[in-house]
Amino acid sequence: MATELLGYAKRRSWNRNLVIETIQYRHQHNLPLNPQRLQLDDPSLLAAGRRYFGSWPKALKAAKVPPVRRLTQSRHRRGYWTPELLISEIRRHAEKGDPLYAHAMQKIDNCLVSAATYHFGSWAEALTAAGFDANAIRANRRYTEEGVLQEIQALLDRKEDLRDLAARRQHRSLYWAARKFYGTWRTAVNLARAQQSAGRELPHRQAT
Repeated sequence: MATELLGYAKRRSWNRNLVIETIQYRHQHNLPLNPQRLQLDDPSLLAAGRRYFGSWPKALKAAKVPPVRRLTQSRHRRGYWTPELLISEIRRHAEKGDPLYAHAMQKIDNCLVSAATYHFGSWAEALTAAGFDANAIRANRRYTEEGVLQEIQALLDRKEDLRDLAARRQHRSLYWAARKFYGTWRTAVNLARAQQSAGRELPHRQAT
């Protein structure tokens, strides 16, 4: 079962035992278990762990897996980044198939995003300098209802400012996706917070 556990887990409904087994499998095979990486690699496992155990650290504890240390960005000496190196790194991420929109890249390589913003004025300008259409990258992002809540929960974990105006400025695509699915940004935030606190799946919204 171990060799097929990851694929098997993604094809079936989660339960407490399957969450524990999948966490243990990832730990034994040195696969990432930090929430930031799981949000990209296996968001359904992350959501299930929070749902059944109340929080991701509690899910790790139930699986008898050591708590995950918060990711730290690699430190570079002053003057390490140049515009040419930044462009090369952006293109390297594109060749790997990494999503290039800002929110995802902040999870993958926040140091790169920060340096690119400093040198080019914004992440969008850095993408343009690397030969990409920043507007198209933003427009091509697709959200689901569950994905919206999961991403808001990740923001809650990082204690980011989720007031309406701040969210509209800093997380524009997520903000409008939340309004599309839930009517208002505040409704989506409240649902995400309630789901995270209760550790259980919320009933689906009734269609209006």
